[in-house]
Amino acid sequence: EYTPPSLRYPCLCVVAALRGVGEGAWLSSRFTSLLLAPRDWFSLWRLNCRLAALHYVKTRDNGYLLEDKWKFLQEAKEHKIPVTPWLDTGMMVVKHRNEEGGLGFYRYKNVTQGGNWIIQPALHNAGDVASLLPGDAPLSTFRVLTASKLGLDSKMAGAGGDGGNDDEDGGSVRTLTAVWRAGRSGATTDHVSVLFDVNKSNGKVNRGTTNQHWYQLGPFKWLTSPWTQDIQYHDHPDTKKKIKGKVIKGMKAIVGIAEKAHRVLVPRVPLVGWDVAVTDKGILLLEGNFSCNFFMGTVDYDWYYDFCDAYFRELWGKRDKATTAPTMPAPAAD
Repeated sequence: EYTPPSLRYPCLCVVAALRGVGEGAWLSSRFTSLLLAPRDWFSLWRLNCRLAALHYVKTRDNGYLLEDKWKFLQEAKEHKIPVTPWLDTGMMVVKHRNEEGGLGFYRYKNVTQGGNWIIQPALHNAGDVASLLPGDAPLSTFRVLTASKLGLDSKMAGAGGDGGNDDEDGGSVRTLTAVWRAGRSGATTDHVSVLFDVNKSNGKVNRGTTNQHWYQLGPFKWLTSPWTQDIQYHDHPDTKKKIKGKVIKGMKAIVGIAEKAHRVLVPRVPLVGWDVAVTDKGILLLEGNFSCNFFMGTVDYDWYYDFCDAYFRELWGKRDKATTAPTMPAPAAD
């Protein structure tokens, strides 16, 4: 039975294109790009998520088990990949200095003892990274997004190009983009940050931008918030220090850790966004994100679209795996 396509998305594209005209874009070109080839970070994120979901449904690859942060840390340590340390204490109790009557009391059972909480010492920014940040900035990570062709049964045509540290596997794992999330003053995590595009080869920092305006809450925020990703920073807004043009000295090691993790831990998973930090304990891998986005970094789109096309074509030709999904650890009672 034929189901006519929905007009909701084209209508949204018209509204967004009209809004873009006020921000210096041509109506026809903006509508065409939004409808047929959107490159905003959210649309690309959706494409990455769809690829991950389809790949899992068709393959049931065990690599997705490493979305469990504890399993990830254990596997990475076993393969000698430097990751954030953890404490092997039993129950951890935290209580407020002034509250009474049982208020302000929290108890956490360590994952090492069958609980759900990974208890870790706090890490701090170090090196040239720390010198560019306010003193109370959160740990500010590099999002290194890598792609692997090792999950393809056939060789992918037309997807050459430089692959970062490709010498170990002939280019089957390569870095697509690297973005430094420069945390804001007083923020708890680097989810509140300026996103600085970084050259994956030489570590030179390019312009910064933000996607915080996409997260504004309230029924009328869409009227006052920008609908564009063309917000640019050359300096850190809190320190006023110039960041564009700086060079991250350990960029080769940062990219190398991410590519090794993809190659060794989850070789057949198509895309992973790795969080890598330059800390007072060295360059460490924090975690991998399987529903990852580019955070508006520079991407070789021709290579990326060919890569996605090869995976989608191959996966649609497979039957869904009838096997049971990998069993995730059951939540333990704290």
